[in-house]
Amino acid sequence: MTKIVAISVIALLIIFQPELRRGLAHLGRNRFLAIFSRAEETINEIVKAAARLSKRKIGALIAIEREIGLKVYIESGVSLDSKVSNELIQTIFMPHTPLHDGGIIIQEQRITAAGCLFPLTQNPSISKTMGTRHRAAMGLTEETDAVCVVISEETGAVSVAVGGKLTRNLELPNLRKVLRNLYLSREQKRSFRDHLHFRKSTEKK
Repeated sequence: MTKIVAISVIALLIIFQPELRRGLAHLGRNRFLAIFSRAEETINEIVKAAARLSKRKIGALIAIEREIGLKVYIESGVSLDSKVSNELIQTIFMPHTPLHDGGIIIQEQRITAAGCLFPLTQNPSISKTMGTRHRAAMGLTEETDAVCVVISEETGAVSVAVGGKLTRNLELPNLRKVLRNLYLSREQKRSFRDHLHFRKSTEKK
């Protein structure tokens, strides 16, 4: 009986091999689309928050984790583990609230912590008029591959720091494009590679 059961399982796998391949390919495609959708939603919420904070000239510092973990900096703040929403981001950075002075860290489409402390850049060529948030954004991105969005409380200007370099005065459509290129590329390319590899392996069979 044991041998019959084993042979029956193998026979079923052989008979329904095309259907199984199609089903697994469908699951892989759905997973890719789900990851892309969540990342896109996160970017939309960040851009909405940046627009409102910029309009009201409320300073903000948003760090988005990529490949290099930000655990050390997460531990310096207050743990949240909340869904990314523009309302929550605005609330955190409202003046005179306990967490508005630090930065927030977004990890895997979640706001992991707020009120976080980031290292200030030691680059001697940086203008002395540059504020602490901008220096912190540059400092963090010098040490990690994170992406930082900064809102100036003086001018409301939106800037993005990556690789220790700061791009200032970004228009909101450009902010969305930059975040897509820098942030979505990680999730999208990884999922696309996995999905493409799976499709090729099933097609060969």
